Amino acid sequence: MAIKNRFVYIGDVALDEYYSIDRWPAMNDKLMVKTLPAIPGGMIANATCVSAAMGKDVSFIAALNSGAVTQLLLRDLETYGIDTSYVSFDESLPDSKTMIFMLGDQNTIFIPELNIDHIELSREALEYLSDAEIVYSSPGELSTLRCGDMGWKDIIEYCRKKGALFCCDLDVYYAEDLDQSFFENTDILFFNEIGYERFCRGRSDAEGYAALRDMGNRIVVVTKAEKGCDVYADGVSTHYPAAAIDVVDATGAGDTFCSSFLVAYSDTGDIAYSAKYATAAASICCINMGAREGAVSKEKVMEYMDSMTYNIL
Repeated sequence: MAIKNRFVYIGDVALDEYYSIDRWPAMNDKLMVKTLPAIPGGMIANATCVSAAMGKDVSFIAALNSGAVTQLLLRDLETYGIDTSYVSFDESLPDSKTMIFMLGDQNTIFIPELNIDHIELSREALEYLSDAEIVYSSPGELSTLRCGDMGWKDIIEYCRKKGALFCCDLDVYYAEDLDQSFFENTDILFFNEIGYERFCRGRSDAEGYAALRDMGNRIVVVTKAEKGCDVYADGVSTHYPAAAIDVVDATGAGDTFCSSFLVAYSDTGDIAYSAKYATAAASICCINMGAREGAVSKEKVMEYMDSMTYNIL
């Protein structure tokens, strides 16, 4: 039986290096940029911090080198009360960093590949994972999991049989050659608008959802920035509007939305409430600077929900 409130996150953590630009350069151009303070980030790590700040029992699993940047990043996660004891170390890996170029209220993110071959789980880590309520990751990270002779599909099957829900953020990611069995081994999926369009490949949104539902996914959420989000569940699509805000930094907003949606869904089982709660948390992230600004208490999110106005587009 799954242990209530345990969330396990598998994936990236990175030092977000921010740069401000006044235009985007052309090919073969040069551009002076303003260096801004670096902030701990990483898509999965951001989501991890959100659920920890909202009171969940949270662990983080990744493969990293053991250098100074890694130690800084892990210490930062631990300040949120996150268990990092199942992180594995590989000295062949480069430092984990992300470059974020900000132009007005828009940003462009460069994510260097770390070329992680696999993340080896001990048997103890596998049992810990199987006792989770929620396991959250992305396709790239899940496909690297190994435990002895067990591949990633074996690991997911083992954990799901013990009650763990596997939830993935596909963001803009969707490759045509992504193994269909990936979708047969997940329970809740998050796409942004671009990623979902890539998945549908000419099918209607409803047809795309029907395909995912037939493969076993309970809930599919498509985030659409200022246009809000669409949530597909129980054969029904429901649209939820975004909050009317002045965006300062959208970095981490998607991670905040996904993780806070899962926190609310874990607490209430109410999809409509979860979508509204996630919208509020993501808005808090967007009106501040930094990917972790959405990592706030449930009380702060609920207070913001009470004062929130919505975009009518």
